[in-house]
Amino acid sequence: MTLPMNTADPLRKLAARKFFRRSAPLLAACALAGLWSLAPRAAAADPQAASTIQSQDTNIPGVVAEFVQCRSKDGVLTVKVRLRNTSDKPVEFSLIANRNYDDFYVTAGSKKYYVLRDTERDPLAVGADGFGYVKVELAAGGAFTWWAKYPAPPAGEATINYVMPIAPPFEDVPVER
Repeated sequence: MTLPMNTADPLRKLAARKFFRRSAPLLAACALAGLWSLAPRAAAADPQAASTIQSQDTNIPGVVAEFVQCRSKDGVLTVKVRLRNTSDKPVEFSLIANRNYDDFYVTAGSKKYYVLRDTERDPLAVGADGFGYVKVELAAGGAFTWWAKYPAPPAGEATINYVMPIAPPFEDVPVER
């Protein structure tokens, strides 16, 4: 039996109300799952991952920063730093707070280079949530890769220094060209 298309039909209205009442929790759950899937998450450390250029302790107990990429191509420098939990407990921290992307910068020669931004002024780096935070959750032995793009220093600069607020500066990092 098909219901008539007349929207004034009481049976059709009742069926529509029941449908939406029953499916609203499912739709809300799907929406939340979709948002959750967009959040940055730490992956388990992969032994086949990029080789480490430099490694050092951070200001976060149990977390080591490993510089894994410093590549210049077409005037853009791509930097990747793997944050690895060396403890046997989960670790949580905010890497970015209040959209503080300018606290992560490159120095080469006597110049300082900040994270590039697109035409809408969004940083070309790991995305922050709606409140301006990048929250990292590392399982025991887990890892998270921070990446950002910067203006490439001149070709004559063979190394850079990289500053991030959670660790001492990485110094004399070779630039792959």
